[in-house]
Amino acid sequence: MEDAVTLDKPKAKPAGVKLEEAKRLFLESETATQHARDLAQRDRDYYDNWQLTDAEIATLRARGQPAVVINRIKRKVDWLRGLEAQKRTDPRAFPRTPQHETDADSATDSIKFVCDSEDFDGKASSVFENMLVEGFGGIEVAHRVARDAQGNERVEVALKRWPWDRLFFDPHSREPDFSDARYLGGVIWQDLDEVKAAYPDASADLDGNLRGEVGDTYDDRPKWVTYVSSDRARVRVVLLWRKVKNVWSYTLFCGGAVLEEGESPYRDEDGNSTCPLILQSTYVDRENRRYGIVREMIDVQDEINKRRSKALHLLTQRQTFGEEGVIDSVSELKREMARPDGHVKLRAGAVWGQNVGMLNTTDLASGQLQLLQEAKNEIDGMQASGALSGDTGESTSGRAVLARQQGAMVELAPIFDRYQSWKKRVYRAIWNRIRQFWTEERWIRVTDDERNVRWVGINQPITLADALREMPEEEAIMQARAMGLVPNDPRLGMVVGVKQEVAGLDVDIILDEVPDALTLQGETFEAIANLATSGMVPIPPEMIVELAPGLRRDRKDKLLELIQQRQEMEAQAQQQGAPLAEREAVAKIEKDESIALKNVADAQAKARESVQAVPNFVPGGNVAAG
Repeated sequence: MEDAVTLDKPKAKPAGVKLEEAKRLFLESETATQHARDLAQRDRDYYDNWQLTDAEIATLRARGQPAVVINRIKRKVDWLRGLEAQKRTDPRAFPRTPQHETDADSATDSIKFVCDSEDFDGKASSVFENMLVEGFGGIEVAHRVARDAQGNERVEVALKRWPWDRLFFDPHSREPDFSDARYLGGVIWQDLDEVKAAYPDASADLDGNLRGEVGDTYDDRPKWVTYVSSDRARVRVVLLWRKVKNVWSYTLFCGGAVLEEGESPYRDEDGNSTCPLILQSTYVDRENRRYGIVREMIDVQDEINKRRSKALHLLTQRQTFGEEGVIDSVSELKREMARPDGHVKLRAGAVWGQNVGMLNTTDLASGQLQLLQEAKNEIDGMQASGALSGDTGESTSGRAVLARQQGAMVELAPIFDRYQSWKKRVYRAIWNRIRQFWTEERWIRVTDDERNVRWVGINQPITLADALREMPEEEAIMQARAMGLVPNDPRLGMVVGVKQEVAGLDVDIILDEVPDALTLQGETFEAIANLATSGMVPIPPEMIVELAPGLRRDRKDKLLELIQQRQEMEAQAQQQGAPLAEREAVAKIEKDESIALKNVADAQAKARESVQAVPNFVPGGNVAAG
């Protein structure tokens, strides 16, 4: 059974798209894209090994041949799916200004928390598979209301993957990312009793609309099951998103009943209305039909199957010739020749090979096998070629293999570029939902530190006492005197600001993925690091740490603190005039660094104890929020 309708949007009075207009748009999309969806279903069947028609299977069985399919398409698609799994990247927020590095880290942790809790990697891989086979797929970035162990409600970001055969869209859309679509939508099949329980006011209009007009693609699954019991009556629910004058609105309807209708509750980074459905296609032809890499492999796959069957037929059959009356029965002759221990009776005086015999057709079978090999080579050269897998011969050097792999990746660049573009749009939508709905204070537990658990707090209220503690001591004293503060003054607990407020972080943050980070920054760091290791230019280690791309701010601070401690100890040793042997100096430095690391670990342990004392905290597995 498919997911229930859980929009978690506030009920609204019908003020958007009328029911008849919504049904018209859905039927328009269904009719205009019918041919493209038929081809997409065929592409899926070929991936699932359903490549022979009933007539072809009957012909093979009449010959006594097995219906053999050499599925090279599935192998190619699965190889690309495996490559996508190996190339998975995490979202990363980069600051536009140096003073927003800490804010960028908080944004990164928040997005990663949502991705981990909603299994975005798994859902994104399913969308990528739809892009390869059927040509398009997508995810809905919405929200839902959840309750913690104490019964407190909080809003969480929800990611729902929509299979390709449950999506419909504006047939006039030509862009691969559907950015020019005036409407998008999805189809959901549910049990009738569930819909009536969720929308009791529409129960009367739901009766009599159990299935309605529905095409092959949007039919219920599995198709061969017929529900005759009223306890399992199924209805089709349609969710339509439509943009009118740059404002998105939604209509949820079933047959003759409108279940929900209203404006989109979601906003982009500029505060404009947006659609939560984020779709992506691989290719779009001139008739706006969307397709994947399987489409170009269909003809070659058909040739592989047919030539193999033809070659097998030629190798197992015999063509004969003979004078009339030489043998009693031609059919008997063919049956005996087909048997391993067959015996052929000839007329007295007849000579095998002269009066009767077998025609040599091995050249036909050989020709079919040669063409079969050419077809295999052709499909092997499409998309994921042998060069990508390193299949270049045992004598090839490692550098040559790497060069061939990099060259072969150029062919896959358009596919992965569109897929990565789609992922970035999803990350941006997740961040916009976080900014819009995460308004309360919360803590996120992140376990990406190998030695210690790291806690990230967002929307933390800053009291007057906290603000004074962060000031320099003299400035804090002057401020306290000016305000007339006294010990245990109740005004010290007054909230004067919010730390790590996500609603205001986006102004100075851009989103990217790691390790595909800032190329120029990486090249600059590599050049400086090479100069430092060569010894040609004396470069302070602090500079190298500050320029290290992809290194989090808190880790930079730890390294800088260790470097400063080492420099202070070396300066103290020089002042005392105590010469040390090189080995002893190294040992002392390593010991001091170990002590410093232990101090950092102890400080983090105390921080964790204070965090665990926060009320309403709920720990999780890899990441959890409270």
